[in-house]
Amino acid sequence: MITDRQLSILNAIVEDYVDYGLPIGSKTIIDRHNVDVSPATIRNEMKYLENEGLVEKAHASSGRFPSIKGFRYYVDQLLENNYSRKPNNQRLNDLLAENNYNLSNALSAYANELSMTTNYTTLIMKPNQTKDLITDVHLFNTVANLVIMVIVFESGDVEHLQLAVPEKISKHRLIQIANYIKDNFNDESGSKISKMAFEHSRDSVTVLQLIDLLNQRLKDSTSDIYLGGKSNLIDMLNEQNVSSIQQILQYLESNKILKLFEDDYHSGIDVKIGQEIDNNLENISIVLSDYHIENHLTGHIAVIGPTAMRYQNVIQLLYKI
Repeated sequence: MITDRQLSILNAIVEDYVDYGLPIGSKTIIDRHNVDVSPATIRNEMKYLENEGLVEKAHASSGRFPSIKGFRYYVDQLLENNYSRKPNNQRLNDLLAENNYNLSNALSAYANELSMTTNYTTLIMKPNQTKDLITDVHLFNTVANLVIMVIVFESGDVEHLQLAVPEKISKHRLIQIANYIKDNFNDESGSKISKMAFEHSRDSVTVLQLIDLLNQRLKDSTSDIYLGGKSNLIDMLNEQNVSSIQQILQYLESNKILKLFEDDYHSGIDVKIGQEIDNNLENISIVLSDYHIENHLTGHIAVIGPTAMRYQNVIQLLYKI
C-alpha cells in the first residue's frame, strides 16, 4: 500500500507523462499540481515509488516515468472509484434511430465516433443475435430457383439470406414456411401444427436448409467486428515501439481480442495492459466495455491505445456515451 500523498504523486507522474511523453521531475509536479510540499519531499516520495516498482528512473535525468506496474496501480484506482457506475448507451440508441435501426451501420458509425473522440483505435463487436427475438420472417421468390429470406429482429436489425431451390415455391407455401421458421426460433417447442405440415412434405429439405442458413448467419454475426480509427494505431507509435504495429494488427485480425471478453472479464469496464493482453504486446493497452441494446443484447467495445493512454478520459467517455 502507498499513502495518499504517494498516490497523488504517482497520479501526477502518470498523467504528466501521458501529456508530455517525457520523464517527470519534482519541479514539474509542483508547478502543475500545486503540491504544497518541498521538492526534496517530492523526490523522497518518488524514490519510494521507484523502490516499489511503480515508477522508473530515466537514464539522463532525475525524472521518473510510470512502469507497467505503476500504470496498473493507477488504472485500478480509477476502476475502483467508478465501480458502482454502469455504462450509458444513449448515444448508441440515438445512432440506431439515425441509421433506421440498421445495426451494422449504427455500430460502424459508433466505432468511428468513439475513435474520433478518443483519438485511439476503437473496435466494436456485434451482439450475439441468437439472443434476439425474431419479430417477422418474409420469404420471396425472385426467380424460379431462388428464395430470399428477410428476417426482422426485435432490436430492429434486418438480415437478408438467399437459397437456391429445385423449383419455384408457391406464395401460400412460402408464408407457411416463414411462419414456421419464426415460431421455431422464438419458441424451442415450435408449433406442432407447423411441424406436422413440413415433416413429410417435399419442402422439408428447403425448410431445414433455410434454418441452417439462419443459424449459421447468427453464429457468424457474433464475430462481426467494426473498426474505427485504424490509422490511430500508427499515429500513437514512435521509434521505440514501432515494431508493435505488426503484432497488434495480427492480434486484431486473428480475432484473439474476443477472448479478452471470454477469459477473466467482468461486466462493465475493464483495462488490460501490455502482456496482460498478449506476450507480444508490451506497449499496448485496451479498455474493455459492454454495451446493451434493448436490455437483452450485449456487445463489446475495445478502445486500443499505447500503455501511456489517457485512461481517465476514455473510461469517463465510456460511462457517459
